[in-house]
Amino acid sequence: MTITSVRLGGTVITNPSAPFWPDEGLTKLDLAQFYARISSAVVPWMRSRAVTVERCPNGSRKPCVHGNQAPEHLPDSIPAVRIPMPSPGGVADCIVGGTRKTLLVLVNLGCVAMHVTHSRVDQFDRPDWISFDLDPVDGFGSAARVAPLLRAQLEDHGLEGYVKTSGGRGLHVLVPLRRGATEAQVRAYAVRIAGEVAARHPRLVTVESRLASRKAPVYLNVARNGSGQTIVTPFSVRRHPCAPVSMPLEWDEISPRLDPRIFTLRTAERRMAARSPWSSFFGHRQTLPRD
Repeated sequence: MTITSVRLGGTVITNPSAPFWPDEGLTKLDLAQFYARISSAVVPWMRSRAVTVERCPNGSRKPCVHGNQAPEHLPDSIPAVRIPMPSPGGVADCIVGGTRKTLLVLVNLGCVAMHVTHSRVDQFDRPDWISFDLDPVDGFGSAARVAPLLRAQLEDHGLEGYVKTSGGRGLHVLVPLRRGATEAQVRAYAVRIAGEVAARHPRLVTVESRLASRKAPVYLNVARNGSGQTIVTPFSVRRHPCAPVSMPLEWDEISPRLDPRIFTLRTAERRMAARSPWSSFFGHRQTLPRD
């Protein structure tokens, strides 16, 4: 008999046997159970933040639907808020993260990765982190070479960053901020820092968004600091082959020899049993420097 639904943590997971990663034998239920077990690690990164809904209801190999608008017919217990967006209409009613139930409802909708904004919905124009996306054209090793250079540049500005795998071939670096600077100010500062890194290391780093115009292997992308932009949370599963997980790292772990594919839905919990390298993140909010 085909099981059409499973109740998990008070949330109904429909079509639980859907093969989300068929080559790895991982189903929608495997994803839901993973997030249920690690919800205490993921939920703080989603709390009071708008969530972009990337729905992959037929698994990682099939097309996904990406959007800011919350789906219709959500349970009444799932909060949503209307926020400005750089899209047709200018606003969207977004799901607000922050509870285990919301997390599991998102999984049931077919969401694999959890994408959140860089600000909380009560002060949407006041980000509380800066993000940098190190996107290599030639593999993880190049991103691993650039990350310490970005770290050093941040330190020159009196800022401390935290690094994690993106869940793909790159790295993400986030800098926790005290709320105060506007979104425009935060984005401008990110652009400045990225430009300085690229100017110092032009053979390794580019800030050119057009792929055909890049002359260095690593694109240091700061676009995720823009209005309505999002980034995947730490411990998010990605829909790439093998179900990789975006994993927080210590800076001394960053090396071209590191294979980010070792962090997957099947292996991440062993790593997470130890103290997270990002455990101090929310207690280490920094003020954006003023010239």
